[in-house]
Amino acid sequence: MTNHEDADFPVAAEGPPGTPEPAPRLVVSLCGSGTCPTVYSTDRDTVLVQGNAVTGPPVTGGELLVEIPRELLLEAARRIEQRDA
Repeated sequence: MTNHEDADFPVAAEGPPGTPEPAPRLVVSLCGSGTCPTVYSTDRDTVLVQGNAVTGPPVTGGELLVEIPRELLLEAARRIEQRDA
């Protein structure tokens, strides 16, 4: 995993070629720096989750299961709800 300062997120652009997507915004992280579980929001009304890759139920190509602490997910939901209120 990388930390949120130097993360490189693959994103699909819907605009003309060369139109960069806005960078994901930090919602909540379990640490101030270094590698740790983190939740980001996008301008597409989605979230990106940084966590530990795990194996589990089969997933389709291009998908990955990640594990994050439950409290991180709950705090991310609270912060997103407050921001959108």
